[in-house]
Amino acid sequence: MTNTRNILTGAIILSVLALCFIWPIPNDQLPFHRNGLIYPIIVVSFGLFFSSVTAKQSLNLSKVKFVLIALWILTFFILINGFFVAPDIKEMVSTWDGQWLRPVLLFCAGLVLLPVIQTHFSSLTAARLFTLVILFFWGVVLIHLLDTAYLYWRDGIIHWGETRIVFNRTRMSFQVNMITGFILAELLARGLLHQRFLRLSTPVLSLMLLCNLVCTGLVDTRWGTIGLVGSLFSTFILLSLHSMRRSRVVLTGGILLAIVLASVALGYASWKTDPRWQNLESDAVAGWNAPFSSFCYNRTNGTRPLNDLGVPMNHSNGCRASFFHQGWKLVGEHPAGMGPRKEAFRYVLRRDTQDKRINIPHSHYGLIEFGIQNGIAGIAGWLILLAGCWYIGWKEFRHGNTMVGMFLLLFTIGFFSRTMVDHNLKDHYLEQYMFLTGLLIGMCALRTPQATDKPA
Repeated sequence: MTNTRNILTGAIILSVLALCFIWPIPNDQLPFHRNGLIYPIIVVSFGLFFSSVTAKQSLNLSKVKFVLIALWILTFFILINGFFVAPDIKEMVSTWDGQWLRPVLLFCAGLVLLPVIQTHFSSLTAARLFTLVILFFWGVVLIHLLDTAYLYWRDGIIHWGETRIVFNRTRMSFQVNMITGFILAELLARGLLHQRFLRLSTPVLSLMLLCNLVCTGLVDTRWGTIGLVGSLFSTFILLSLHSMRRSRVVLTGGILLAIVLASVALGYASWKTDPRWQNLESDAVAGWNAPFSSFCYNRTNGTRPLNDLGVPMNHSNGCRASFFHQGWKLVGEHPAGMGPRKEAFRYVLRRDTQDKRINIPHSHYGLIEFGIQNGIAGIAGWLILLAGCWYIGWKEFRHGNTMVGMFLLLFTIGFFSRTMVDHNLKDHYLEQYMFLTGLLIGMCALRTPQATDKPA
């Protein structure tokens, strides 16, 4: 029996690492669907956890009680609310299952993963496991850089904004920013707090960071660049406040100067390589009230509005402003939502305007999409859940478990910020976030061996 549990635990570890590598890669580029890894991870991790007294005792559920309650209340609210407001119950249940329930189960699997692993492989600490997870996530970035180098050797030009291993630039940008956030936090913690968590040397982490910055420039996404700069400053401020009494002024000032210079370099590179910045304001004004007959909503035959400079507005600048305007307007007009549904933005616009020519699939804003589907109460539930995760991270950060708490804090803030500018509350974006958040919270709630040995 022990050998079987060891084999299953080893298989779970390998499956998790494989999933981290293939997660952003489209299923049609893989020899198998990623659900072939996701569901076995969920089932086996639950089975090993609930059948092991040691694993259950090592997880301090009182620390995560609020988050678990909020998570499952929101889960059932989304389903029950959908039965009342959804136009198609079958599609609603299917979307709820694939787009929400699966990420929730991954959150719970991440929560119990470390207790399960350490029951059979005690040498695989939280730091070692998380280091492996980051390395396998980073594998996609490495392959993209190698592929870009190959294309440059083959064609003699740099293929800006092209991705072949993932579906689009947004996916690559999300992957890069997620990994970069952890690496930046680790490097700054080593400099300001003299603490380390990831089991990689500083030169290796610095090389990974440099590769990520190069990848950010190659992918050429503005919101990704802004997110990267925001991650730099938020991490530095958080750590500076924590180490204010201990860190030297010269060291802190030197690191701040390096961050400012890096941010300026990133911003300048984005400004020079992305012409969309030049007419941002005039395009946004033109797009705010763009009609539904415009190409923002009708990609086939729509007209392109002119900005105040007399030139056709840029799609990204103008249409994003229009989607933001119309999206929040729809949330206000349908406060109960319309139930989980892919392409909810397009469905509601077509239904409300009786215009079947509208073919834009979504609003490009994750929080707006969540509100259109689940209403104002759904948005409130999501924010309460994030606040619970943030509080756990803050409490751990301020009271001893500094590195894991900081990772959880920054990851929660970063993901929420991205929902304000990108449609990431779906598919593998949400799956990755929920799994990693559950894993980090499980690390925060892990009891020490001495505490585990005490009688209940």
